[in-house]
Amino acid sequence: MPATLVEQWDAIVAAQPSDWSSLFLELRLRDAVQAEECALVMSPLNPWHEGDWRSGVFHFRAAHTYGYGAAAQLVRKRLGTMDEVGIVGTLRLERRLSDVRPVSTQGVTSVSEICSRWFLPIT
Repeated sequence: MPATLVEQWDAIVAAQPSDWSSLFLELRLRDAVQAEECALVMSPLNPWHEGDWRSGVFHFRAAHTYGYGAAAQLVRKRLGTMDEVGIVGTLRLERRLSDVRPVSTQGVTSVSEICSRWFLPIT
């Protein structure tokens, strides 16, 4: 019997270094007929496809602690839901980013910074 999606996810995560930041994954369904139901369950993971979504091949990104991608805990939960409804497939790691850190905030960080950017001093 093939491993469940959660078991596959757990094995992929266990094989990563502790500083992994993002995982790019592919989910290939055993039966493409389940693509519509799978897309519905996976929607919080922001999946994408190449070509026709009915092909049964989905791609998505997972984030470890911050950054772009669904939270690792959410990925595991959604894969568990797919296991519960009988969706069978193969999960494959396509690419991993490690030790990625944000450089700085993209927004304003303080009230004084807002004032210095938007208001001229009164003279």
